This record gives sequence, structure tokens and C-alpha cells, in this order.
Amino acid sequence: MSTETPKINRRDWLRQSAAFIGAAAVAPLLFTSRAEAADKMAKTAVNYRDKPKGSEMCSNCKLFIPASTPTADGECKAVAGKISPKGWCDIYVPKS
Repeated sequence: MSTETPKINRRDWLRQSAAFIGAAAVAPLLFTSRAEAADKMAKTAVNYRDKPKGSEMCSNCKLFIPASTPTADGECKAVAGKISPKGWCDIYVPKS
């Protein structure tokens, strides 16, 4: 039984280091969209509706990200999926 540590030459070390750095640089690009989607809540979890609650509606919420036209469905910073500007949910936060 040998207690010697296996030796690695400089060329192999550089090759392995380059592969590790490349993988570390590419990983965020591959997993960003999945991570963002995983951070958002489901519409059912926040009791989302396509209709406003009085004057409270998604288009007046701080979390709403509008689409290119005012009537088109936008997105929410906290809720997954397309969000109607006339919708409403339990985490509504009025714009100040």
C-alpha cells in the first residue's frame, strides 16, 4: 500500500482549471431562467383573479411589469405567468 499522493503535471492542471472556470462562467447563463421562475409564486397561492378589487388592480401595483401596450397582459415580480393589468391578488401593493 502506497501513501504517495498522485502527481499532476502543469499541463493537466491548466486544462482542468480552464474547464472548471469555463463551467463556472456558463452555469449562471444556463440556470437563470429556471431560478427566476422557481422564485415566483403560483397564481393559486396568492388567490389571483383576472378582475380588480374595486380600484385595486395589477396595473396600480408596485410588483406589476407592464407589457408593451397598456391592455396586454404583463408580468409580476412575485407571481409566475401572464398577469392581466385588470387583475388582482392577495399580495397587491399600491404604487406610492
